[in-house]
Amino acid sequence: MRDGSRTRVRRRWSAAIFALALLAPVAVAVPAQAALVELTCNVNVQLAFSPALTATQSTAQVTGVASVVNCLSPSGNFSQLQAGTVSDATGTITSLGGVPCNLLATITGRATIDWSLGGGRTAFDFTVNTNPLNGLVTLMTTQTSGPLVGTTSQTVGVANPNLGCALGGLSSLSVPIGQTTFLGAL
Repeated sequence: MRDGSRTRVRRRWSAAIFALALLAPVAVAVPAQAALVELTCNVNVQLAFSPALTATQSTAQVTGVASVVNCLSPSGNFSQLQAGTVSDATGTITSLGGVPCNLLATITGRATIDWSLGGGRTAFDFTVNTNPLNGLVTLMTTQTSGPLVGTTSQTVGVANPNLGCALGGLSSLSVPIGQTTFLGAL
């Protein structure tokens, strides 16, 4: 097999692995103890990377925004939290590299949700892992202050890369429709 053919085969395999990682359902870690569903919300997440990730550029700074809507509190403890916005997410991304538009990455950072209707502000740490080599494919948060402090959340959704990624690198990811569940200990 010629070197050009081998490179194309490697790229196809990498793209196939990437697609499987994105299309696979997000695994939800089972907590060691029972958890109470405090709040569920629909989310729309937009993350931007600077510089764009490429075959040779595997780390970047992350900024992000999100909307949190249609929230329901099965426990009844947070029924005042119905919608909010995240406008200050910051962090870093590290990708597997080697293939343009490789979405096998881990993103870590911090952000806050500004809840509408006087719901206050929730600060949280987040981890997004789309690389099955680094464990479960998940988007998880830990709330560190404000309403929901002490809870964790898990989000299920499919990430979409920016258009033109193959030519200019991965400069953004979006999750247009996701579901976030905030869990508290019983």
